[in-house]
Amino acid sequence: MDLKNEILQTETGKQLSEYQLNLLKKNGIETISDFYEEDEDKLKELLAIRIETLRELKSEMALLTNPFNEESILDINYGTGLEELDKLLVNVEQQFKPGRVWEICGPTGVGKTQLMYTLMVNFVWKHNLQALFIDLKRDFSSKRIGDMLAARETDSGSCERVLKAIRVAEATTSRELIEMLQNFYQQLAASNKDAQRTKLVVIDSLPECFYSFRGKKMAMLRKSLITELACSIRKLSVHGIAFVVGNMSFFQKEEETVNDDGEDDGGRNEEVPVKRQLDPMLGDHWGSVCTLRLSVEMPIVWYDEQGADRTSRTTSKDNGIRLVNVISNTYGPVGGSCRLRITEAGVV
Repeated sequence: MDLKNEILQTETGKQLSEYQLNLLKKNGIETISDFYEEDEDKLKELLAIRIETLRELKSEMALLTNPFNEESILDINYGTGLEELDKLLVNVEQQFKPGRVWEICGPTGVGKTQLMYTLMVNFVWKHNLQALFIDLKRDFSSKRIGDMLAARETDSGSCERVLKAIRVAEATTSRELIEMLQNFYQQLAASNKDAQRTKLVVIDSLPECFYSFRGKKMAMLRKSLITELACSIRKLSVHGIAFVVGNMSFFQKEEETVNDDGEDDGGRNEEVPVKRQLDPMLGDHWGSVCTLRLSVEMPIVWYDEQGADRTSRTTSKDNGIRLVNVISNTYGPVGGSCRLRITEAGVV
């Protein structure tokens, strides 16, 4: 279906004139993908409509898609709202699109939840769609979201819209989490309108519901549950639901990453921090579910003999700067990185 016919199927689109619709084509906006990815300010000026009307139009267009017809899933770039991260995602060929399963991993306290909050707020703000936040730690903070919006000088009406668009559900066990996702799938199958408006699922701190499965006796049950969870996520993702999942990671033991090749280097290695590998939890099978794994780390700056600024990873000093590294990627290269900063308005 072409862009014009898609727009005319919506209630908001029917209010647009033939002249307005033709302006889109004249300006090179000819496909649904072009429309979703075009700058909102440009579209607003071009169509001479309010930004709220534009977002409502996009929302109605998204709901026209049958969630159980894979061919109808739009190949659109949602964007993260974070300029440096979006540049990185272009370089590694994995932009934020329907059906993507992202993992945000890192050590405790590095800011994973803050990054996930930011991605979620930016998503519902821009696209006027809903997000489902599954809280495994039972510490979701609507105040934290409100503080982020207040720091952006968001008006009260927009704040209320964003908070209403974030559905929060608690799960304390892996079984509850799996059943929650299965129930969401059934709601989509039944054409539940509220479920159809939900295009993003955020799961905070996935290891929380697997900590009790320790030891060899529990290993098989844990693996079975992770497999079942993976199937539930894949089932939803192939129908266009995007996922952002938080995971813990730990550094390898220091002896495993010693930078010693047996050669005499005159003691130079003593001044250069060794990059230690961060390993996400839950094993390789879980890792195979993720289309992209991003490791959030605290950078460290040191200087070489010429005084040049060089950056490695891991420091005890916290200035809000975070290094985001691509450690696994289904669609493109790995190893890229970018810098983000944690602020009162979220991650920028």
